[in-house]
Amino acid sequence: MTTLSTSPKKIRLLSVCPQLTAQGAERQLLHFCRHADPRRLEIRVIYYERDHGLRSALEQVGVAVTHLDRHQLGCWGLLKALRREIREQRPDVLDCRLPSAYRFGRLAAMGLGVPVIVAEERTVRRGGLTRRVLDRLLNPWTDAWIGNAKAVAEHLIGDLHVAPDRVHVIYNGVDADHFRQAARLPLLEHLRETGHRIVLNLGSLSSSKNQELFLRVCHRLGQEFPDLVFVLCGEGPRRSLLETRAAELALADRCHFLGRQEDVAPVLAAANLLIQTSDYEGLPNAVLEAMAAGVPVVATDAGGTRELITDGVEGFIVPVGDEDDLVARAARLLSGGALAAGFADRARRKAREQFSLEAMSRAYADLLVRLLSEKHVHHGGGAAGRPGT
Repeated sequence: MTTLSTSPKKIRLLSVCPQLTAQGAERQLLHFCRHADPRRLEIRVIYYERDHGLRSALEQVGVAVTHLDRHQLGCWGLLKALRREIREQRPDVLDCRLPSAYRFGRLAAMGLGVPVIVAEERTVRRGGLTRRVLDRLLNPWTDAWIGNAKAVAEHLIGDLHVAPDRVHVIYNGVDADHFRQAARLPLLEHLRETGHRIVLNLGSLSSSKNQELFLRVCHRLGQEFPDLVFVLCGEGPRRSLLETRAAELALADRCHFLGRQEDVAPVLAAANLLIQTSDYEGLPNAVLEAMAAGVPVVATDAGGTRELITDGVEGFIVPVGDEDDLVARAARLLSGGALAAGFADRARRKAREQFSLEAMSRAYADLLVRLLSEKHVHHGGGAAGRPGT
């Protein structure tokens, strides 16, 4: 197997990521850039939608960031601008993250001879018929696909009909030390000091995370455990609906919506239990981060969750949508005893030993070297010829 040390020159990697927010995929990009070997990789990033502070964080670790304004350019103008940037920056590999980039990035690179990687993080691909057809047409122009879980790889092969030899699994990484050392968010620290225990849901407020189910579970748990308060950390299109639903369930005084948090470690530092109710996932960062923070987890069996947690060893896993099982498993952990502490200790150790940021970055760099070796790329000048089909 070719290793990173055999590559005599830096690999120029250009990553197209539509937005630079605090969501999971974007945070993983930042983690990769922070831990990549600068002697072997030169990373640049292009984004064309929102920035919520991630640009500054990327630039602080030496990553050059380019912004293209999609609103002003329009779709066709953005496509031309991306193609121009690829020509001018002459990357050895183009990395596309998030569904919008899967299309714009790959379309812009067609015919330029640059190997293309798509980093997929979900087990379901949304979009209408036109987008699905476009994805199928672009698949032959994609040299490698990275799934952040085996479940995602199976989705790529089984549902998107990607050739198995082009699919690679690289698990997300987590900075275990950061979560172990974090201080509690002041609001949540106050709740803890006044005798409350905190049940947390972490993630975007979107239909795939199914926080309506989380609120129903909270309503039932609240009747049994009067000291509980419930926290939703994240932002998204369903916030107003969820706030209304919380009020209908008489949870308004016990339910806190924190909105988007750039750093979730202070939130997890205060939590007594994480309940994730997702219908769809890739490798759920919320679960991995809770593991690193030593927070007991009850999660639905969505995507790669089972690849993080062995049911009954590092946490509980329940069938997707099973409200009764979620309530029962959460109640067991909230009822005291050594079960929760044992889950937390084993989960923390597993996160540190098996999901380090260094391992993630090294695996990605090794994949780049293998890809370029197979394509016989001359570094500094981009790839020669059209991607294989």
